[in-house]
Amino acid sequence: MNARVRRHRRLLLRLEAELEAPMFLLALVWLWLFVDELVSGLTLWEQGLVTAIWIVFVLEFLLKLYLAPRKLAYISRNWVTVVALAVPAFRAFRLLRALRVLRAARVTSASHIVRALTSTSRFYRALQAAQGPEPEPEMNVAVLVAAGPAGDAEALRDFAERIAADVRAEIEEATRLRWVFHRTEPRSLESDAPRRPSDFLDDASQRMSEGPYDLAIVVTDVALVSRRRRTVAGLISSTCRVAVVSTRKLTATPRGQPPRRLDAEPVRWNAGALLLHLLGHIGGVGHADRRESDVMAPFEFRESRSAVPRFSARERKRLAEDGERMPERELHGGGAVASLVFHVLMAVRHPAEVVRPLLRNWAPLLPLSLPGLATAAVAPSFLLVFTAEIWDVGLGMSNGIAALYAAISVLAASFYLARVQSLFLPRKEKRVLTEHLAVANSVIFLSILLACIGLFVLVGALMLLIEVFIFPQDLIQTWPTLADPEVSFADKLRLAAFISTIGVTTGALAGGLESRTVIQHLALFEDVT
Repeated sequence: MNARVRRHRRLLLRLEAELEAPMFLLALVWLWLFVDELVSGLTLWEQGLVTAIWIVFVLEFLLKLYLAPRKLAYISRNWVTVVALAVPAFRAFRLLRALRVLRAARVTSASHIVRALTSTSRFYRALQAAQGPEPEPEMNVAVLVAAGPAGDAEALRDFAERIAADVRAEIEEATRLRWVFHRTEPRSLESDAPRRPSDFLDDASQRMSEGPYDLAIVVTDVALVSRRRRTVAGLISSTCRVAVVSTRKLTATPRGQPPRRLDAEPVRWNAGALLLHLLGHIGGVGHADRRESDVMAPFEFRESRSAVPRFSARERKRLAEDGERMPERELHGGGAVASLVFHVLMAVRHPAEVVRPLLRNWAPLLPLSLPGLATAAVAPSFLLVFTAEIWDVGLGMSNGIAALYAAISVLAASFYLARVQSLFLPRKEKRVLTEHLAVANSVIFLSILLACIGLFVLVGALMLLIEVFIFPQDLIQTWPTLADPEVSFADKLRLAAFISTIGVTTGALAGGLESRTVIQHLALFEDVT
């Protein structure tokens, strides 16, 4: 391959990446115009827009064809696009005049069929690209070690590698997948204070994106605290595909006895049993009775353990059935549109892992735990409700405009908080996004959206109470700018919603979020031990 061909190939790849978002948006407009033409016909302006978009598509195709190293192969791969681009030209020259009778009878013309084909083809290719390639039938797992100042990082890393090796044969046999555990650089914690699992989420998501890995296991020697403020041995996030194991609980002994050593056999085998238990839950297996399963029964430390337990036949069947879906899809270097589509598709593929955290975290009540956000929303609203201009505007707008303004503002505030406050995972921008990081981001955005809706309802309720019980009613009757001094309850409700919308916008811009507090409240992790 000579230098000119290589240069053209690089330009073609770069061109496809740069044009992905604008051409996808044009395809949306193209499809909308196609449906509009079938339903009611196009206006003169819309016909001109169709022609302009068609010219852009033609220029894009000709430019890509010029840069393609093998032009005939490129045409054969895109034959639907070639036909779709050629038919409007024939139509422009009136070569399809014979089809007028069919069109008058509201029968779809060849032009319609081809436009439908090309629109479908474009969307199919966009969706296929946004989903990423089919994952390899193996699980790549990142093993992270987080040691406190008083701990031995090397001993903890050896321990993590040993228990990963202990469980590998059993998890491979159960899932019928190859499992590869990758050692990563250890992380030094600033203190030996107890940690929440969300404290490890940043590092785990970063490593998953760098690998990329299908799953991350964090092994730490500090105490692990659940959302219920209970010290536990392990926690998982099926949403993020992260498992956290604490050796503090495994090495703890009754009062008056020395703690167990990390290299003690009971600690080793109980850690392996715990890790299998967590991996089973991530694989979709629920809790079992102790008489039915030694792995998925509620975990307890047993001094007598001398090997890792084995999954039951029922659990193996479930893991084998779900094994094909365990390897992660990955989006490599996608643009804004591809990233959005990838997030939506992955959330649709894992509805339970999106809904469960939303039900656990009580997101609409989240503003009550974020005083900065609530104060920035409520304080200006108290001032606005006693302002003459806000009454004039609020009472003068229609219900439709007020609802549309509220919906757009709440959505914009939610995206601003999630994006600007760096809540999406991984926090640092990476060119690779894994499937369950996209699921986690969907949960984060929906939680923030529900929180903004909760804030909207809270502020609106406060404003309505002030309007009904505190605001002087005699003052409304003498309002100089009101044509009708009678203000109904519906008018006051619309005004309260309008003021609340402004309050939510102000809260998002001025109040911000305490990111660590937010992540802790999102209930991404669950205690399954």
